[in-house]
Amino acid sequence: MSIVASRPRLPVAPYPASRYDVARVPSWQTIADPQWGELDMLPHREDWRLDRLGTRALGALRYNHFAIDGLRLRRTPRNLSRFDDPCYVVALPMAGASRNRIDRESIEITPGRIYFLHGAVSADIQPQGRYETFNLKIPTHLLKQRVASLPTAHAAELDGSNPRAELLGHHLRHAYRVAEHLGAGEASLLEGQICDLVALMLRGAPGTCCDDRSLVAAHKRRVLDFIAANHAMEGLTAEGIARSCGISERYLHKLFHDSGQPVMERLKELRLQKAKAMLVNPALSSLPVSEVAYRNGFRSLSSFSRAFRVRFGAAPSRLRGGG
Repeated sequence: MSIVASRPRLPVAPYPASRYDVARVPSWQTIADPQWGELDMLPHREDWRLDRLGTRALGALRYNHFAIDGLRLRRTPRNLSRFDDPCYVVALPMAGASRNRIDRESIEITPGRIYFLHGAVSADIQPQGRYETFNLKIPTHLLKQRVASLPTAHAAELDGSNPRAELLGHHLRHAYRVAEHLGAGEASLLEGQICDLVALMLRGAPGTCCDDRSLVAAHKRRVLDFIAANHAMEGLTAEGIARSCGISERYLHKLFHDSGQPVMERLKELRLQKAKAMLVNPALSSLPVSEVAYRNGFRSLSSFSRAFRVRFGAAPSRLRGGG
């Protein structure tokens, strides 16, 4: 398939039109894929084309790339009900223009701009001739950790006047090129960085509330939630926590240094409090102290006992005995 774009071409795995039996479309036809959801399409010219439909994962994020000509697309409540995946889309149109209606908002999509669009509301996409776009689908919950109020639609120029938008656009393109070569931990780190850059671009957008303090609070909340869910994991390290939360280890330490308690101290405190609760629970009185230690991430009974004495001023066995 030949594709002419106003920007450098991005490599993508093409999905041939025949996969969807689109040659026999008399009117609206639904096309669907678990990777990118469901859309209705309607040809409005005899020489219509679905040139390309490609997708690539980056952690919990998903890149999509499609090129169409002579087709109108729509997303209806029925389409949305079949894919329970609330998301937003960051779009970088590459060629052509499209008049879109996202929920109740009208927006003209053209190359030279970056767009932030709600992906879990009704939409009507009306390309004006041949249209090609490259976008990234982001689960809504990842953005709500960072931005208090998300707009339905937002656009920013890529002409050098908006450095935040330029940074995001540049990062999206390069992350796409390396995505297939990354391990799970690296993809998770990049995923978090991209979400942070989206939040940065939205700073100052109408209806949003995004500042440095909200970003820091969101990062810290994400780390604390991860620790709470994984405190029993033996051998959990600062590096592992940072990688799982999509931030650098250096930034992780800075987050908790500023709060007065290092992150590993926060983890140890949680483990000790959980262990104490188990020790005083009558329903668990038959559980050996060593098992309590192991269930709360301690590698040995001796290291657990030492830490417990320092924190609570008594041996675990004394507490178990009601002391």
